[in-house]
Amino acid sequence: MNLFVSNIDYKITEDQLKELFAQYGEVTSVIILKDMDDQKPKGYGFVMMSSSYEGQKCVMRLNHRKINDRALSVEEARPKPGEEPEKKERILRPRRNRASKDK
Repeated sequence: MNLFVSNIDYKITEDQLKELFAQYGEVTSVIILKDMDDQKPKGYGFVMMSSSYEGQKCVMRLNHRKINDRALSVEEARPKPGEEPEKKERILRPRRNRASKDK
């Protein structure tokens, strides 16, 4: 699950952010976006968790949590414009026959 993390303190490194999220599951990747000119962090980034369950756990536990006097905002990342979200195949089970009340 890809998470969008904003309001990150400018002093926090990608390794520190990875360590924070690793408390709640396996972190696949961490990217803090930086300004192209001076390479200073922009204060937001993305954390990829290995499963949806671990991602939801991070959202619940880390959203609004204060790190260096700044409350993190953690939410599921939206797909890029023009990109279709992953479609999950739904498997329907056959209906059970209910016993009628007349019997």
